[in-house]
Amino acid sequence: VFNVALWKGVRSGVQRTLSEAGGLALADDLLIRTQVRLEFYAPRGRIQLIMEDIDPGFTLGRLAVERERLLRTLAETGLLERNGRLPVPQLPLRIGLVTSVGSAAHGDFCAELGRSNMPFTVLERDTRVQGEGVADEIAEGLRAVATYGPDVVALVRGGGSTADLVAFDAEAVARAIAELPVPVWTGIGHQVDRSIADEVAHTAFKTPTACAAALVETVQVFTNLLEAMRS
Repeated sequence: VFNVALWKGVRSGVQRTLSEAGGLALADDLLIRTQVRLEFYAPRGRIQLIMEDIDPGFTLGRLAVERERLLRTLAETGLLERNGRLPVPQLPLRIGLVTSVGSAAHGDFCAELGRSNMPFTVLERDTRVQGEGVADEIAEGLRAVATYGPDVVALVRGGGSTADLVAFDAEAVARAIAELPVPVWTGIGHQVDRSIADEVAHTAFKTPTACAAALVETVQVFTNLLEAMRS
């Protein structure tokens, strides 16, 4: 096992290469292939590897292969569409929210519900959405909030790079959503790709605001129906 050094002068170029290749960024748990230079420090007999470049195609390829493998496994075990078959209550006013409390995503979601002036109850689970070990935290957050009997669980996060959103492609998160006895709606702020969390969820929206707006619309449809029956 060798330590690999990445000097500051090279790091910016590596980050730029990753970003231009597909919105990637250096992050924990990201598999990479690098070009290195071998240095030997004779006085201490130490060998060190100096990172000089990176192959973004390798990382993108590994992510794509792992994504397809997991989607295939979920489909074969009946988990891919399991949450999507759960019924959504006609009046989903009790919402379980799994997100980073205090983040822009949290603020946008709650503001959209608040503007409706409808009597929503939001059961919040403060959960990290980026960093080492975060997939297990998200999975645990989903399971925890579901125990309080919400009508719908909302999993939301703002936008970010491919590396920032890698937790939402994790098997732990996918299985937690699939096995939850409550419909899960996602609002993960990326406009192009769908995460595996989106694929497994009952309903996926592009942003936290759109997710909240859909909840408002669902309640509004029901209230309009009641008003029509009274008239």
